[in-house]
Amino acid sequence: MRLSSSVRKAAMGAAPIALLAGCAGGQGASGAVERPSERPAEQAAERPASWTDLPVRTGARDVVHTGTDRRSHQVRITVKSLVRGTEEDMLGARVDEELKGMVPHYLTFQVTNTGREKISAAYMVDSDFALNGTDWTPGKKVHISGGRPGGGDLPCADAATETLAPGDSYSTCVAYVLPKGVGVLSLTHSADGYLDEGGAVAIWPVEGGLKAVSAALREPGDVVRVRWDAGESGVLTGKNVLELPATPVSVRRGSAADLTGLDLRLNENERRGVPYYVSVTYTNTGSEDLYTDQADHVRLLTEGGRQIQGKTPFGLGTKIPGCPSDWVARMIPPGGSVTECSIHLVTDTDDKPFAVGFAEAGRPGLVTWRAPLR
Repeated sequence: MRLSSSVRKAAMGAAPIALLAGCAGGQGASGAVERPSERPAEQAAERPASWTDLPVRTGARDVVHTGTDRRSHQVRITVKSLVRGTEEDMLGARVDEELKGMVPHYLTFQVTNTGREKISAAYMVDSDFALNGTDWTPGKKVHISGGRPGGGDLPCADAATETLAPGDSYSTCVAYVLPKGVGVLSLTHSADGYLDEGGAVAIWPVEGGLKAVSAALREPGDVVRVRWDAGESGVLTGKNVLELPATPVSVRRGSAADLTGLDLRLNENERRGVPYYVSVTYTNTGSEDLYTDQADHVRLLTEGGRQIQGKTPFGLGTKIPGCPSDWVARMIPPGGSVTECSIHLVTDTDDKPFAVGFAEAGRPGLVTWRAPLR
């Protein structure tokens, strides 16, 4: 059995591994949360007790898939189930070093071509998906071949088709891995791929995920030393990585009119989105002047599990209503403080800001605070 973090597809036309009951069971499009107790007893008995159904809000969403040719295709995605496996599923596999100790999660969904054109490389629809952990880090998508120790089948088979004609559908399963102890916050599909914050987003929340995330958040007034690499700015201070005391000041909802005339390079979805202005104060505890550009490391985190990176207009004297900054082209002396404001575009009307995150230098994950909304 082979498991890798690279995205690899099973050869088309090969017989797929049979899905075990509980991973491939249909749910319909009502959006209701299905719990394991609601499944027929005889179906639950066919699967190992070690696998756990996660209470994902199932159902259909009409989305846009951007193909390998960069053309947009209308598709309907119906999430059917999300199953958490165990580390035992990976025993005997040749596991890449960074995946050791990870726990597999099996997502089953259906894809329907609702457009008027055939979709080439239709198996790439899953590249727009992200499984978001309660540590705010997307799970790694993997391809697993073979079976469990002892000869049992894995509950996940990649059965996507090469092409998809208008009106046709296929059902498939994709595996993701998360670190042991990390839960699932949500599933998201982005029209421009999950790494592009500007795409239209569909969200399938997992019940209890937001509560788990909330319990780990710091309060807005809490001061936390965040690791920042001064070398990234091109101005070396003699010690590249600094620990800067940081605290969020506010998260304000703005207006698209505020951004008129600014050089922000917004795409179409972002231009229609709602800007939120995130202000964070930092203190220079170093012995030399500090060049201020920490805003690039700030993320606005949403209830749907998205990490929205900030945008900042370049230019001296730029004024943005509701987003005052005193950071442009300044050096902060030792002991001095600076407040930086970054602009984050929320493109999904059903999603809401929830937290503020800071991506630290040399450390995975984020330092997170509850969003001080004003």
